[in-house]
Amino acid sequence: MKLVLTHMPAQAKTLTDVLGDGWRVESCYGVVRDLPANELGIDIENDFRPVLTLASGKSNHVRRLMKAIRDCEAVYAATPPTLDGEAMAWHVLALSPHAKDKPVYRVTLPTFTPDAIRAAFAAPRPLNMRQIEAHMTHRIIQRLIAWSVHAQARKALGFKTALTYDGMVALRLIAAREDAITAFTPQSGWRATVTFEQDSVRFNASVLNAKGTPLTMRNEEQARQLETLLRHGAFWADKTGQVTKAYPAPSALTLHTLIEIADRELRLPPEPVLSLVATLYESGWITHPDAELPPSLSEAAGAYIRREFGTDYLNADAVVSAGVAPADVNRLPEALPGDGAALYALVWQHFLAAHMSAAQEKLTGARILVGATVGNPYPLELRATAARLYFDGWQRVLPVPDTDAPTLPAFVEGAALEVAEVVVETVTSEPPRNFTHSALIGTLIDTGLSVEQAVRAVEGLLEAEYLSGDERLTLTASGHTVSTYLADAFDDLTSPAYTAQLHADIARIATGERERLEVLRAFSSRFGEVLKPTSTKVEASTPAVAHKPIVLRPVEEV
Repeated sequence: MKLVLTHMPAQAKTLTDVLGDGWRVESCYGVVRDLPANELGIDIENDFRPVLTLASGKSNHVRRLMKAIRDCEAVYAATPPTLDGEAMAWHVLALSPHAKDKPVYRVTLPTFTPDAIRAAFAAPRPLNMRQIEAHMTHRIIQRLIAWSVHAQARKALGFKTALTYDGMVALRLIAAREDAITAFTPQSGWRATVTFEQDSVRFNASVLNAKGTPLTMRNEEQARQLETLLRHGAFWADKTGQVTKAYPAPSALTLHTLIEIADRELRLPPEPVLSLVATLYESGWITHPDAELPPSLSEAAGAYIRREFGTDYLNADAVVSAGVAPADVNRLPEALPGDGAALYALVWQHFLAAHMSAAQEKLTGARILVGATVGNPYPLELRATAARLYFDGWQRVLPVPDTDAPTLPAFVEGAALEVAEVVVETVTSEPPRNFTHSALIGTLIDTGLSVEQAVRAVEGLLEAEYLSGDERLTLTASGHTVSTYLADAFDDLTSPAYTAQLHADIARIATGERERLEVLRAFSSRFGEVLKPTSTKVEASTPAVAHKPIVLRPVEEV
């Protein structure tokens, strides 16, 4: 009997149905062990040795997994294709005294379709110990920060903070944005627009500066002088022209951009989006957001486009290797029942559009001059433009919302134009805006967090009532108190710049460019005096297991 370790029961059921007899599939239900809840759990003096205990409520489940490993002939880890997924399988195997005598394989499933499952199990690899080292390094640093900051904050503030390290960074970002809004000084200027009417067509033309952008005047006197000149001037068409402008197809959606678009277009908050994405993946409708996409998906998209729209709509050079994709482009959005249909439609449309030709517009423009009389121009220029869709390309499957596109009449070069209205209006610069939920998540992702980490960080701040707001997020009184304390006591440590550096180091461990102890020692050297973590002996009720690589037989030796 061959054993398969997977994440959740829905995945286990699919794998059981596909693999058939001779296979036993067990769910891990997440990581089965972690650092202890009520102790630091890290021996700093002994190379940052972590002491790991079974996760709460997992004892019976772990015994079941240990028996399954003991009784099997080989173990296949089919956990998520992420650092968390690699560590999830390793923690189970590291607890078993029998794992070192079994062949252990790692399979990653970009999709939960029968063909993808069979292909993955036909080409497994060993567990990646570098990724496991990276995961454990990140967990140790998170614990060192959170343990020390919470202990010091409790003394300084008089209450216990409810923050993860990622939450601390998010709180600093919110505070910095609010400081920028408070410090903002608006700047005012004036812009001029002239409305013309010819052949029953009204159109606008902007007054341009020497760089070809709308002219902005910095004081009211200049604005009124220009207004007087325009109201008493004569206008005529100087030159007209037409060009074709191409708009390349947008990229396939990442999990982050899917969250942003779902928030904007479907009014779906991030947490429900993540839940629906997990359901769609487990039911075989979409790929895993972190998986490398097989070339066959791009080939299938190309075949669909040729068949349904013709070769003119296909970008033959487009190959999408990352992002969220439909597991089968021939399964149309209307075929999916339930709450995930609208989300799947976004994935399907963007993935197909990413393989399609550029959309093209015909841009018509007119250069308009003004002077005391026709033919004697002032040193001013106006520009009127209009656009019409020439070739829809990728917009065939991903339509752009309709707008009231301007139209231009037929111009005769040198002919006078009739002025309908001259408008000189004040333009005031806008202050930065408070983060939306999805915008804060996006900024956290830019510092190196995964989408899931960013979502958990923001949700944690809302649950702890450090943030409030539906459309826009603002600090509460307690959130302001904590963010000020973090900036004063742990400025460098909780800055977005450092967290970006930390996640870059974690990624380098995963690729073998850096070593776990090298990163941990550099962290301790930089922040050890500020954090002053206290290492205490753990007396756990469940067995503690040291973090050390286990010997797993490589695939090629089996």
